[in-house]
Amino acid sequence: MNAFDQAKPRRKVHKTVKSIDVELIMIKNDPFPGQRACPEGKYAELFSKMKPGQCLSCEPDEVQPLGAAMRKWIASQDKVDKLEVRTMSRFPGDSRGRVWLIAKEAKLRKVA
Repeated sequence: MNAFDQAKPRRKVHKTVKSIDVELIMIKNDPFPGQRACPEGKYAELFSKMKPGQCLSCEPDEVQPLGAAMRKWIASQDKVDKLEVRTMSRFPGDSRGRVWLIAKEAKLRKVA
């Protein structure tokens, strides 16, 4: 009991770990692939077909994951200083989300 005569706090229920059935485990001679199964990403083929200025239309809850995946793809292609990503979760007119691939503008040098 605690000091203010309240009910005793309930203990956390610990989940039991499912035991592994040794009979189902097998030894195989598969070689290690040396890399991840999908090294370039799920959307890499789709992103590589896009040109700067084009956008993807998707559901509003898919905008942020697609935007993050596109930013990661841009970084993996070493195009961070050339391309950027802009997102909008509800585009006016159809209320679907948009993810744009936009070319960065070249910065002008200042003349001293």
